[in-house]
Amino acid sequence: MKYIKYTILAVAVFFTSACEDYLDKSPEMGVTDAQVYSRYQSFKGAFDKVYYQDQEFFIDGWNGYIFSLGDEGVTTASGDPAKSINTGNYMDGTSVETDWGLKASDYTDIRRLGIPDMCFRNLRTINICLERLGDIEDATPQQLQELEGQAYFKRAWNYFQLIRRFGGFFKFDKAFASDDDMDLPRLSYQESTDWLVSDLDKAFELLPDKWPDAEKGRATKTACLALKSMALLYAASPNMNDNKQYNIEYCKLAAQAAAEAIAYVNSKNLYRLMPGSTAEEYAKIFYSKTQLASDEAILYTVTQDYTDGPGKPRSRQWLASFVPRTRGATNLHMASPTQNFVDLFEMANGLPIHASGSGYNDQDPYSNRDPRFYYDILTNGTPWNFETPGNRKPMEFWRYDTYLNQKSHDGTAIRDNYPGTPYAIRKWWPESANIWENDFNYYMQSIHIRVAQLYLDFAEAANEAYGPNGTVPGTSLTAVEAINIIRNRVGAVDVLPQFTGSKETFRERIWNERSVELCFENQRWHDIRRWRIAHVVMNDLWTAVITRVGPDQYTYAYEPISTFYAKNFEEKHYWYPIPIDQMDILSNFTQNPGW
Repeated sequence: MKYIKYTILAVAVFFTSACEDYLDKSPEMGVTDAQVYSRYQSFKGAFDKVYYQDQEFFIDGWNGYIFSLGDEGVTTASGDPAKSINTGNYMDGTSVETDWGLKASDYTDIRRLGIPDMCFRNLRTINICLERLGDIEDATPQQLQELEGQAYFKRAWNYFQLIRRFGGFFKFDKAFASDDDMDLPRLSYQESTDWLVSDLDKAFELLPDKWPDAEKGRATKTACLALKSMALLYAASPNMNDNKQYNIEYCKLAAQAAAEAIAYVNSKNLYRLMPGSTAEEYAKIFYSKTQLASDEAILYTVTQDYTDGPGKPRSRQWLASFVPRTRGATNLHMASPTQNFVDLFEMANGLPIHASGSGYNDQDPYSNRDPRFYYDILTNGTPWNFETPGNRKPMEFWRYDTYLNQKSHDGTAIRDNYPGTPYAIRKWWPESANIWENDFNYYMQSIHIRVAQLYLDFAEAANEAYGPNGTVPGTSLTAVEAINIIRNRVGAVDVLPQFTGSKETFRERIWNERSVELCFENQRWHDIRRWRIAHVVMNDLWTAVITRVGPDQYTYAYEPISTFYAKNFEEKHYWYPIPIDQMDILSNFTQNPGW
């Protein structure tokens, strides 16, 4: 086999060989490039690493970093992979978000590669496979078509992962060799998006609607439409446009793409907006005892570090992200929501908590809230986990006790493996996953796009292009109606009329709805940047301080989060920097502003 070294962006980002790891053998072992790419099964094995090498939310060594980006949450880990992002030190290069591979030579698990590094590797693998499709000697026409469709889809997905962090790139439309000139000028964000959308259009024509059960998790036609909707919405967003306002033409394209995706979902009956009238129903969107991924999950990464089979995370993956040490025994870290994010959940009457007449009481803060508040967040006093059969143990997140002068079970310490705020994330935590019941036998995947997002994408784009109540051409759906579909499925009231009179007023409710519905799904961090509100929401973060004053009696105070959890966001952080040593050897490819 040939061993080559190559660069991404004409930089010293070196990787050895384009083939699957298990194929990286010396010529003496009898494996050559020609053999790999001439046989369907080995070709498929070489390509499939782009599925394995994709972002997972629950890798235990990441310490819940995805759930602590931006204003959504904090994690107790002192060296978590999000630390450099949260403190504004993006040039550190050690974060999962910013690692280009320059410091990744000691990785033993390729799933833990930095996302840029991972994307560059995947793009090269994909392009090699596209260029060598004609070498396969034993594939059926259908197999060739499916491989090509997956390649175009995964190229678009990896490219999208790059541009939403770094801005427009040049096209990664071939497997660049080490002697190729890659000092190429950037495309605009819209030009980059147009190119990846063209890949998605090609993939849609080639991919199946559905895969056999043994192949679940592969790209489908619906995934093409869903990613197209998402990518176009990003291209329409303020941060992606020079005037820092929504691009109305791209809003129209995004609204149309989302409408097509919704119509396709409804016509094919392969995916669906699942019921959510109870916490138990809603939880089935995210994890299950019986189903690899829910009917709502369109694009997801199958968990690889499994306990009882593919798609079932090990207990340590839950313990490192969501579970207080008091209920998880061996876990070292956990993420917990900020008070700011908790406050985004409206009252049951549809009013924001601080709106006049909302009925919110900061000394009874968890009553009468949006149903999803109880589906997604665990609060002080919530009965959770059966310590003994039939006996749930209430969560104890109070910091002080003037009643019995005791320590709380779950939240006395502000650090030392206790929650950084008096909350826990319920959304991804099955109740039986704890030290008493010891039941971690659940399928749970990292969901990147689900059906609910299609309606949220549609609403945001349609509101900007046609207003809250204007129908998108070719549809009968309005932005307000799309939002109400998402709200009604969990039993929330329609958006109140006082918020639907103008697109500016309704925009705030759309942003809030998206943040609540998609919380802890790796959406909020990218959303607050593309909306250009990150500098506002990240630099004033709060927590609640709870004191027990009697049996089931508490007082609540509110204070800034501790300096350990403090975050910093400046204008330059809206785009990640290209590493300095890369920029030193480039003349046409420009650095991002402020770096």
